[in-house]
Amino acid sequence: MRWAAVDFETATSSRSSACALGVVIVEDGRELYRQAWLIRPPGNRYDVGNVAIHGIRPVDTEDAPDFSRVWSEAMAMIEDRPLVAHNAPFDVGVIRRCCLEFELVPPPLTYHCTVMLSRRTWPDLSAHKLPIVAGHVGAQLDHHDALSDAAACSSIMHACIDEAGVDSVDALVAHHALKAKRVDTP
Repeated sequence: MRWAAVDFETATSSRSSACALGVVIVEDGRELYRQAWLIRPPGNRYDVGNVAIHGIRPVDTEDAPDFSRVWSEAMAMIEDRPLVAHNAPFDVGVIRRCCLEFELVPPPLTYHCTVMLSRRTWPDLSAHKLPIVAGHVGAQLDHHDALSDAAACSSIMHACIDEAGVDSVDALVAHHALKAKRVDTP
């Protein structure tokens, strides 16, 4: 019952343009802490469409630290916990591309996708988008706020574990006949 729920927002269509990160740390099934960061994307460039989604603008990140500094702080919190994210291929893609952009080594962590886990846990939901699954499990959500999205993802992970009647992320993954993937292995 330990994980780090993460959510990124990006400034452009490029996955190397992280502009916000939310992290929720869970240990022994309890939330230890949560943190959000604004991140200055390369060149502090934004696409209008991305701003329309999350509301973060260049003026908000002009003095923010870059991905390298934020990721160092986040990894000090995450440690060796598995990552969980709703639509994990997107968030893990952001980590991989930003690590490449900043010449960092991607962390040797496993990751799990709560979209996939929620599909297996509640196959009859109308869809498995974050607002729908968050509503189903009773999680508060301010969608596209990185910290709120990470917190909702963490609540979904808790609910999936409870629904399956297991006691860990690994047991949940095994219960649904899924396999853990790694951030450092594309």
